[in-house]
Amino acid sequence: MVKSSEYSIAQRSQVITLVFLANMKPPDVANLLQMPKKSVYNIINRAKSAGYDPAVKPLVDDCHIVDKPRSGRPKVVTPEIETSILASLTKDRSGREKSAEVLAFEAGISESSCLRLLKFLSFNKCKPTWKPGLTEDMKKRRLAFALSHRHWTLEDWKNIIRTDETSIILGHRRGSSRLFVGRFKNASEFMFWGAFSYDYKGPCHIYDPENAAAKKKALQELEIVNRGREERAREEWELNNAFSRLRLEPRKGRRPTFKFTAKNGKLERKGKGGVDWYRYQKEVLLPKLLPFAARCKESRPHTLVMEDGAPAHAHFHQKDVYDLHEIQRLLWPGNSSDLNAIEPAWFWLKRRTTLQGAPADRETAKKAWLKAWEELPQDRIRTWIERIPFHIEEIIRLDGGNEYEEGRPRGDSKKRCRQKGVLSFRAYLASEPAANTEWEDYE
Repeated sequence: MVKSSEYSIAQRSQVITLVFLANMKPPDVANLLQMPKKSVYNIINRAKSAGYDPAVKPLVDDCHIVDKPRSGRPKVVTPEIETSILASLTKDRSGREKSAEVLAFEAGISESSCLRLLKFLSFNKCKPTWKPGLTEDMKKRRLAFALSHRHWTLEDWKNIIRTDETSIILGHRRGSSRLFVGRFKNASEFMFWGAFSYDYKGPCHIYDPENAAAKKKALQELEIVNRGREERAREEWELNNAFSRLRLEPRKGRRPTFKFTAKNGKLERKGKGGVDWYRYQKEVLLPKLLPFAARCKESRPHTLVMEDGAPAHAHFHQKDVYDLHEIQRLLWPGNSSDLNAIEPAWFWLKRRTTLQGAPADRETAKKAWLKAWEELPQDRIRTWIERIPFHIEEIIRLDGGNEYEEGRPRGDSKKRCRQKGVLSFRAYLASEPAANTEWEDYE
């Protein structure tokens, strides 16, 4: 059955005017306006029933031609049901975690009705996010860092190369529920490292498990390096203790002897697994990060490398390597993910690599992460860097705290609105790698 169309107020007014004021017959009006005769008579009868009388008042009011309020389908969500849903939802944490299905079951309505009500009341289903806890010492370090870099402009922050690692768990999808299960053979993980600046997206690296042969080779290399370092450390020790060993004054105790340890320069690997200073230096720092920093330094002479205080980064031997290549570092305080622009990239990449489900094996996960890193848009990287000055001001306002909403200031509407005729970036729409993703291999 074809649904009849409703006539506008202007069309109904025209019918009333022609019939009552121009004295035309209803069939002639129907032929003139190409309307069904029944519709013309309905409009006339509705005007008469509403009290229209051209002899008394020729002027046609809206009340004479508009439709009367319709009862429609009875409303399921009564004020009492709405109040009960709001009370259950806002009572405590358990209520906020209830799904629309549970709320609808408790109220005795359908899930779709509950969802429409929550949308009308501006409730959104969000994933809870926790920020790292901060001690008083951490807050002092964050505040000192923010105060010392408060005068930095955006151009200064563009000189920084952001680097960091993240852990990848096979079979895990970001945002999914977590539960305790027994560990099984395929529940393995790997570390992914990446670096970028405001102008370029740098290299990335995946740490493969270190086998016994690689560990043995590393120990042999360190043994050779430590021979030369031990000789230099011994000469320095003997020079500093030359007068004390003469025993010009009688002393009690044993005669001091030289011991080559990590305190005077011995290179050791103490970790039981994972990424230590040796692997970071051999697999990332020397072959990838330092060449990328040299490339960035050509266009920005004041380039700095930002690293956190992880043992692999803060090892004393890394400083020697940086000094040798004339690259300066910028160490940011711990538990301060809001000060490193690469932290939001991990959320983007983890969501990107799990759009069609979490990879179940290592090779599939590695390919997905490498592909996602290539497709990471440089414009998005610039957006993450541009909000650092705002974070600095917020940290100062909160005396080193992190109880604020990260991102650009509320007044900044740059690229927040969808442009007409331009598609927003979506992971499933991208078919080609983003621009500025080229990287030359340095060997």
